[in-house]
Parts: sequence; C-alpha cells; structure tokens
Amino acid sequence: RTGIMLIGLQGSGKTTTAAKLAWRLAREGNKPLLVAADMQRPAAVEQLCVLGEQIEIPVYSVPGGSPVEICQSADAEAKKRGRDVVIYDTAGRLAIDQTLMQELSAIKSAAQPGNIYLVVDAMIGQDAAQTAKAFNEQLGITGVILTKLDGDARGGAALSVREVTGAPVVFAGVGETTDKLEERSEEHTSELQSP
Repeated sequence: RTGIMLIGLQGSGKTTTAAKLAWRLAREGNKPLLVAADMQRPAAVEQLCVLGEQIEIPVYSVPGGSPVEICQSADAEAKKRGRDVVIYDTAGRLAIDQTLMQELSAIKSAAQPGNIYLVVDAMIGQDAAQTAKAFNEQLGITGVILTKLDGDARGGAALSVREVTGAPVVFAGVGETTDKLEERSEEHTSELQSP
C-alpha cells in the first residue's frame, strides 16, 4: 500500500484536493481510501465524507479521535477494505506554528506515508516560498500540488516552491470539480513512492 499525506495551510484546498486525487487514482485503476484527519476544522470531516460519497470512494474517520490515532489506524482499515492507496487529509492553520508542525511530524511517524504533498494555493505568490521552505524543513515534502490555477494566478508560486524545496509540482487544480486535477510532472503518478 502507498500512503499520500496532504499538508498545507488552512484554505489551500487540501480536502478538495484529496478527493480530486482519489478520483484520479481510482480512474487509473487504484483503490484509494480517504482519511479524514483534519480535526481542527469542524466541517472538514463532513466535507470529505460528502466528496467521498460523490466520487464513490470510502472515507475513514474516527469521531473524536486524535489525528495521529486516526492516521495510525488507517492502514489497517485500508488493508481490511482492500484499498491500495491511503490519502491522509491533515489539518492546516492560518500560519505555520509549532503545534501544527508537531502534529504533522507525529502523523508522518505514525503513518509513514511514501509521499508527502504540499498543497499550495497558487494565489499566495511570494508567501508560498516561505511556507514551502518551513514545511519541507520539518517534513521533507516529495511533491507539490498547486490549487486554484483556474483563477488569476500566474504560477509564479510554482517556481519559487520548486526552488526552495527541490520537490516537483506533481498536480495542479484547475477547477472546483473533482475531475479538475491535472498532472504536472512527467515523472509522476505511474510511480507513487511505496513506503
């Protein structure tokens, strides 16, 4: 099984991106499981469940569970359900803080995902580089997903994020619906990193 952990600031589009990624992987013949591990934003779990239902992908959630416990037990759930890709939707904050980073580090240790994708709102421009640098130093990101590229963003964020992290931009969200996720890197999806 392969794990994909989605990280990023609050409002970057992680939850929607998780569903888009799951939909895309399912179309490629994989059997994803979505994991609702954002216990910070009350509507996040509900949002992921609604999206999962729309695209007919199961969502694993543990009401009242801690994000680390949820992610730790998700692999066993995936095994039980015969799912081969586990997508962890984690919490974001408005700014990078120690509490968030500690939680994400603990999730990384517990779940040991093969892929850690930083989800970045393409509109945040120059802030993207600082954000990416901080997440990369703490967690070692393996790829970047740019969201909201259908707006006025010029993709300058992509270049600066790529520069500070060395991680490729693997996907770009180009619309709100689940089918609006474009592959951006030749070297990708065919070979998701297995842990």
